[in-house]
Amino acid sequence: MKRNVFIGGLLAALLVGTTGCGISSKDAYQKSKLSGFVADQTKLLIDENNMKLDKGDGGIGKAVEETKVKVAAIDADLTKSKAEIAVLEAKLEAVEALEKESKAEFERSNVTTVFFALNSSQLTNDGMQELYRWKVGADRSATSYDFNIVVYASADKTGSETANAKLRERRANAVKNFMSNSLGVPAAKIQIVTAQPAYTGTNNLDRRVVVGVVVK
Repeated sequence: MKRNVFIGGLLAALLVGTTGCGISSKDAYQKSKLSGFVADQTKLLIDENNMKLDKGDGGIGKAVEETKVKVAAIDADLTKSKAEIAVLEAKLEAVEALEKESKAEFERSNVTTVFFALNSSQLTNDGMQELYRWKVGADRSATSYDFNIVVYASADKTGSETANAKLRERRANAVKNFMSNSLGVPAAKIQIVTAQPAYTGTNNLDRRVVVGVVVK
C-alpha cells in the first residue's frame, strides 16, 4: 500500500512539473508515459512477491507446521511415558512395602526362648528340643532370605553383675555351640549378645536365652 501511494505521488509530481516549467506537451507525454511504465513494473514486482509469499514462502511455513505437529506428538508421548512411569513407581513402592513387611514377619515368627536353672549354663532336654523345633521352622520359612542368628542371654538379679555377666556369656555360648555342633548352623552366622536386657521381674523368666533372626 505504501509503495502504491509513493508511486501515485511521483506521477502527480511529474505532471505538475511538466505544466509549470515550460516543458512541451510532447515531452510531458513522454515523461508521463515513462512514469506509467515504472509504476506498472513496480506493481508487477510487488504482485510477484506477494504470490511467492502466498505459495508458502519457499516451504518454510509448511516446515514450521510439520515441526509443530512433531513437537506436539513428542509432548504427548512424554506425557504418556511420565504417566506410565508413575504407575510403575507406585507398583514398585507397593512391592517394596510388602517385601519389608514380609521380612519383618519372618523375623517376628522365628523367635524362641530356652530357660536355664539357677546359676546354670547347661542346656536342658526341653531347651535342646525347643532349639531343634526352631531350626526346622526357620529352615522352612527362610527359602528366600539370607539372615543371621542372634542369641540374647539373660540372668536374674540374684548374683552380682560380674558373676551374671560371666553366666550370660556361658549361656549364650552353650546355645551357640549346640546350634553349630548339633543342628548344623554355621558358627559364623551366629552372633551372641550378653548385655543384660530388661528384667521381667520374675527370676525364673530372667534365666533365659532368646534366639532370633535378622534378615540381611
